[in-house]
Amino acid sequence: MNDQATTPSFDQVDPLLGDTEAAKVLGSTNSSMKQSRYTGQLFGRPAPKFIKMGRSAKYKLSTLLTFRDQFPEFQNTAEAHCAQEIK
Repeated sequence: MNDQATTPSFDQVDPLLGDTEAAKVLGSTNSSMKQSRYTGQLFGRPAPKFIKMGRSAKYKLSTLLTFRDQFPEFQNTAEAHCAQEIK
């Protein structure tokens, strides 16, 4: 029997990240991550979901990347400024 067919490889596993790693992915700080769990807001948007494991809070990497992808990218500050005026 081939156990590799049923066991996901490490590349297929969605890593769980603590506050420090999650903050780096989002360009945030540890304290902002902790505050977002309390307020439910991060960068003015609903905070990313987290998993409570004992006393630790963990974030799925895929959840953080999805959260980050909701923010637009700009070529320059003028473009960003125009996008804010449209809202």
